[in-house]
Amino acid sequence: MTTTPTASGYLDDSGAVVFSRRLPMSREEAWAAVTDPARTARWIGPWSGDPASGTVQLTMTAEGGDPVDGVEVVTCEAPGLLVVRTGPGGWLLTVRVEGDDDEAAISLEQDIADAESASSIGPGWEYYLDRLVEAEAGRDPDALNFEPDYYPGLAEHYRALLGG
Repeated sequence: MTTTPTASGYLDDSGAVVFSRRLPMSREEAWAAVTDPARTARWIGPWSGDPASGTVQLTMTAEGGDPVDGVEVVTCEAPGLLVVRTGPGGWLLTVRVEGDDDEAAISLEQDIADAESASSIGPGWEYYLDRLVEAEAGRDPDALNFEPDYYPGLAEHYRALLGG
């Protein structure tokens, strides 16, 4: 990515923060990009386990120390809706994949409790979604710099979005 990252997040009608990206691929390919462990390994990290059990283990390879986190699969309706619970405090994340054979839109939705949390969570999701775009375009997602480009670069947008 050769440009400075841009904050895409906005509040939806329910008050959740929504982040989105468009990809030049089919809806089914975009679904695979966010659910296939070989594809997720390129941008957020691989996961292991049996999703039918209700829980998988995600190794977040772009984080220091490659932490492993249990991820509860709340809803999985291929190829359009994935709801998971993960992270500190049990974040509930909704991933929607829409589109057709030529272009897909991926959106990630999360309720974020307060402006200070949003100032770090928002830039984090922007970073990961841009890593997804880079990986799917065949570029190196590791070329993106979380600090200072995303954080603190985008922090104020998310602080202000949640009234901080």
